[in-house]
Amino acid sequence: MPESIREQVVQAFADRIGAARADRIDSESDLPVRALWDPTETTEKNKYGKYDCTVTVQVAELAARDFSVNSSIQGNDMLSRLLDDALTTDHTLGGLCKGISYTGSTLDFPAEGQKEMIVLATFEVVYVINNSNPYQQ
Repeated sequence: MPESIREQVVQAFADRIGAARADRIDSESDLPVRALWDPTETTEKNKYGKYDCTVTVQVAELAARDFSVNSSIQGNDMLSRLLDDALTTDHTLGGLCKGISYTGSTLDFPAEGQKEMIVLATFEVVYVINNSNPYQQ
C-alpha cells in the first residue's frame, strides 16, 4: 500500500525539525531531543469541492538544564530554535501541504535541582485531498 498523503505530510514535518515520531523522551535520552505526536485532525470541504485537512502536531523538546542562564532565557531560546526550524523555510513542505502555522507553546520551567528542561509547541499543518479520507490519497 502506498504511503498516504497524511503520513507523507507528518513525516516531512518531523524530518524538517529533527523529531522522532511518537517517541518517549526522558532524562535517559541523548539530549537535546525532540519528539512529535499527531493526535488530532479535522477535515472541511472547501469551495473547490476538495477537502482541507488540518492535522494538529505537538512537538516536545527536552534539553539538559543550563544552570549558567536563567531558565526563562533557556526555554525561550529552545522555543525560538524550534520555531525557526519549523517555519523559516518552505511552508508547503515541498508542495505536500498548503501551510504550517504555530498555534501555541508551553515552557515547562524546571523545579529546583531539576537537570532537564522541556518546551512543548503546537502547530497546525493544512493539506488538501480529493475525498474526506486522508489515507486514500
